[in-house]
Amino acid sequence: MALDTAREQIRPVAGSHVVRVQHEGISTRDAERAKEFYCRILGLEVLPRPQLSAPGYWLGSPGTFPQIHIIAGDAPVPGPEAPISPRGRHTCFEVADYAAMKATLTREGVPWIENTQPGGRVQTLCNDPDGNTLEFQPATV
Repeated sequence: MALDTAREQIRPVAGSHVVRVQHEGISTRDAERAKEFYCRILGLEVLPRPQLSAPGYWLGSPGTFPQIHIIAGDAPVPGPEAPISPRGRHTCFEVADYAAMKATLTREGVPWIENTQPGGRVQTLCNDPDGNTLEFQPATV
């Protein structure tokens, strides 16, 4: 749901300043391959994007956040042989249907692992084609 700032006061959700996560910028060597992966696996759409100096895509659902910003260039990427691991830099998504998310990864041939965190919360992790780790957890809201 988009936030109507004309009628509602924006209130932080964490600390004293953060309102929401607006986007996650993900570096890639191949913007087309990354776009295809995130649209296919997460069901995102290509959003309008201004002409920027680096090629890429903005992905998401119109009018909502967060978005994924695919940025093609020479920035370091982990690489396709990178281990699937929650111990390094990664992005976590809460998903409405956890079992369906795992089924999608399996159906699409994306290798994944599942961990149980202390306290019993489960997480499924996979890597995108550039080796960036993604985490999925059952939604809490």
